[in-house]
Amino acid sequence: MTGPIGSAYQEALKALAEQVARAYREDCGGYQVAAGLIQGNTLIAITVTFHNTGTECWVPLSLGAEPWNAEHRRRIEDDVRQVLSARVSVEHEAAAMVAAFMQEVIDGYR
Repeated sequence: MTGPIGSAYQEALKALAEQVARAYREDCGGYQVAAGLIQGNTLIAITVTFHNTGTECWVPLSLGAEPWNAEHRRRIEDDVRQVLSARVSVEHEAAAMVAAFMQEVIDGYR
């Protein structure tokens, strides 16, 4: 991932990951990641669209000094996929913990 820790880029990816985590809890399906230019080609929009519901999550990102091209888009999309994979993994772990706890409660009533 490019940029120093706490950079606007990392904060944008973190914000997107939180949006996706909330949407993932409801959708629990696959999603598509895309990055493209918006606002008269002055900002990058990083968008995640869920396959099952069409729910969209997105964040704007400054275009910066790097020229916009296919390689720049690919790097951003790859970074987003890595961050989202880690965040969705946390959702799976949390769900497994809740399921185990609920099973203990149900077993306690038997």
